[in-house]
Amino acid sequence: MFVQANNEFAIDLYHQLARENGGVNLFFSPYSMFNVLAMAAEGARGVTAEEMGAVLRFPNGLHRSDQDVTKTPWDLGPLHAGISGFNSWIRGGDEGNDTEIRAQIKQTRMRLYDIGKRAKELERQGTRQEQNEVAEEARKVEAEFRCLLAQADPNEIRVANALWGEKTCPFRKKYVETIEEHYQTGGVFPVDFKLNAEGARQRINDWVEGQTNHRITNLIPPGLLDDLTRLILTNAIYFKGEWLEPFDEAMTRPLDFTQPDRSAREVQMMIARYIESACYAAFNADGSFFNTPQEVTYKSLVESLMADLEEPVGAPKYPDANGFAMLELPYKGRRLSMVLIAPNRYDGLAVIEQSLSAETLNRWIKQRKWRNVHVFLPRFKLDVGYRMTGALQELGMMRAFMNPLEDGGAQFAGMTTSREPDDQLYISEVCHKAFVDVNEKGTEAAAATDVIMLGATGIDPPTVPFTPTFKADRPFIFIIRDTSEGTILFMGRVTRPG
Repeated sequence: MFVQANNEFAIDLYHQLARENGGVNLFFSPYSMFNVLAMAAEGARGVTAEEMGAVLRFPNGLHRSDQDVTKTPWDLGPLHAGISGFNSWIRGGDEGNDTEIRAQIKQTRMRLYDIGKRAKELERQGTRQEQNEVAEEARKVEAEFRCLLAQADPNEIRVANALWGEKTCPFRKKYVETIEEHYQTGGVFPVDFKLNAEGARQRINDWVEGQTNHRITNLIPPGLLDDLTRLILTNAIYFKGEWLEPFDEAMTRPLDFTQPDRSAREVQMMIARYIESACYAAFNADGSFFNTPQEVTYKSLVESLMADLEEPVGAPKYPDANGFAMLELPYKGRRLSMVLIAPNRYDGLAVIEQSLSAETLNRWIKQRKWRNVHVFLPRFKLDVGYRMTGALQELGMMRAFMNPLEDGGAQFAGMTTSREPDDQLYISEVCHKAFVDVNEKGTEAAAATDVIMLGATGIDPPTVPFTPTFKADRPFIFIIRDTSEGTILFMGRVTRPG
């Protein structure tokens, strides 16, 4: 339930941000925003909760049949449990599998130690044949050892949630306990918004900066909080991972990146030949699967290479100019991967975006196949920030942002027990910042979200194996996701590498 809702929300938000930010780079964490808004939805009631559930794509099966106005119209227990389970997996990793691999690493290291001792003994009194046999055994065990090291998860990924509440505001015990149980917030951190809003802002920003390895700074800008602020819900996510097959820095060179207006700018293009761990698929303009050949005639391959693959000779090796390709590159440990979608045309990204949905993305990913791929991918670094209120309102989350003292105002009665007008809550702003750095070694990404509540994204063989080339030398979409369930953690597009 959580994965499906998160991914559908991710694509909806991508489309909305694309409409609001035409032609520019995008990067956001739908996962971070979903966490925070799901926490807020637990305290929402009536129409406010209905709208939040619709925008967050809560499954219809979670809708309650009773109309008890004291409860949220959604049975959010299963959804919270799904988020909690995924957060625990993010924090702790696949401990069972990783523990098993590390045990094998330890055993293999001991085998190498024993082989080394035997080799030294044979140097003194062994025959040449015995020395060669031990040397061959050592090579095999060393290869096994390197393989095990590659499978161990060296990546850093963490997620944290927190509630920051005005110390004089009486928050509902049931709400605080539910959020603590599923989101490990540590209860409510008491702060003094009434008399020291600036101090509270700095404290929250410092927490976010610490959780994201100093990549997300000043999440809440000066002047956004005041003495009417009552509650801030915060999520931070940080990821730093190494490619399973790193790019060779010596291969990186300046190449043109062509933008939709045909203009080209020089970028540092990372190049890798015969990446073995990649998954690849190609598609026609209508999104239907293109059957990339496994073998081609040697003559056609040479002629196509001479033509730089732009005009394939013989049977088609790529979709026509309006098609596109998908590539998945795993990080070490294979828990997470980056999915890249690039059009064949320099101006083809808009067509892909029009057909992009959670359903089509899932179908495309299922059709990818493991195979060797030549990869051209630019280095890029993005550091962006958004005020999400307008985007969420455009998606249909209206009432949550309206003053509760007015007709049709927000309904967050599930959060506080106070009857004081100044303690009746609504969302004043949703702040989101995200950072990503993609280079030869891997990826570093971070994001944070705050929901601010106020009171009142000769002869040659006839055929030879064909290795397709994936080129991201034009605007493309990228997604960082977990490989087990497919949860979208980060999503964006690159129109101008920087």
